[in-house]
Amino acid sequence: MRSLYSMPYHKDYRVVRAERLMRIGVPRERKTLEKRVAISPLGARELTRLGHSVLIETGAGVGSSFPDAAYQEAGCDIVPTLADVWTEAELLVKVKEPDESEFQFFRSDLILFDYLHLASLPKVADALLASGATAFAYENLRTAEGRLPLLEPMSEVAGKLSVLNGSYYLLSQNGGRGVLLGGATGSPAAKVVVVGAGIAGQAACATAVGMGAHVTVVDISKEKLQHITKKFGDVVHTVVSTPHSLAASCKDADLLIGAVLVPGAATPRIITREMIRSMGPQAVFVDISIDQGGCAETSRPTSLDNPVYEVDGVIHYGVCNMPAQTPRTSTFALTTATLPYIKEIANNGLTKTLATSAPMQSALTCFNGLLTNRPTADALHKEFTPVERAVQA
Repeated sequence: MRSLYSMPYHKDYRVVRAERLMRIGVPRERKTLEKRVAISPLGARELTRLGHSVLIETGAGVGSSFPDAAYQEAGCDIVPTLADVWTEAELLVKVKEPDESEFQFFRSDLILFDYLHLASLPKVADALLASGATAFAYENLRTAEGRLPLLEPMSEVAGKLSVLNGSYYLLSQNGGRGVLLGGATGSPAAKVVVVGAGIAGQAACATAVGMGAHVTVVDISKEKLQHITKKFGDVVHTVVSTPHSLAASCKDADLLIGAVLVPGAATPRIITREMIRSMGPQAVFVDISIDQGGCAETSRPTSLDNPVYEVDGVIHYGVCNMPAQTPRTSTFALTTATLPYIKEIANNGLTKTLATSAPMQSALTCFNGLLTNRPTADALHKEFTPVERAVQA
């Protein structure tokens, strides 16, 4: 298919879109150094083969090493501006929450599908609610088995990267105490503490073990800790979380990783400032939970161009989009997870999807000016409306 640059844009483009079932837009991400893209060319090809029109903002995939030509070969239309994608799309798929520059494109007949994390982003929530747009949050989508299939792939990536970034900032030239995670002959391994034994925590644990660290995993769930023990044996020390046990585990840690998750809600700040202080100078704390507000009293969001700050001599890493550091890997993993649900919306339309799909109902967060996810509503101190009541209003 020819690029839109080689044809009269408005005339030919509108002819193409009229022959398709649903117009799906994929903009270039605006978050700092965010190089992921919401769908790979292979994923886009599946949508175009079904007859849907896929609009890709020019350059959207370049950061993941997917040139515009790859999307054109997949049957997509390359459009020149952000406004073209947002205004022409019926279903808009993204990676990260909309940037303020994108709020102007919210409207009542738009379906948005991405990582929203509204519990920690009241401005985004207010803009979506005011517009009446329909917004599904990847991180809230839950299966009948209780899995969070769209959160899992990025949690796995973030868990692995948390250890790599933590070990980087432990290097003396980066301000750390000069500790090698695996130690060396005659020198002990570093002490790594992972708080949370979910997908991110398990990935962090596996990576730290692979690098030879002395690893402790803390969680309130005995079942999750038993899974860790079954997988790693006595190589990993597991601790049932209480305020006392958590404090004891954090003391003198070289690298502390926060991997606490309450789906849709603000993360509880269970790591106190005193626990951070007890790690000692030049230790490192990486907060994977920062997307939902962070799990420590000292947590605050940072960005990839300015990722760290210090509190009481401890280096804090609070990047909200850690998987953007490996955009190609992350985009492939994300597309694998999200594509079945994107196809479900595109093939069935909004009304049928909400009537028949329990996972999509669980992901619905904003609808016609109403908040339909209770943990998110509670975190924002706003009224909650059940999905079934919202769609009938």
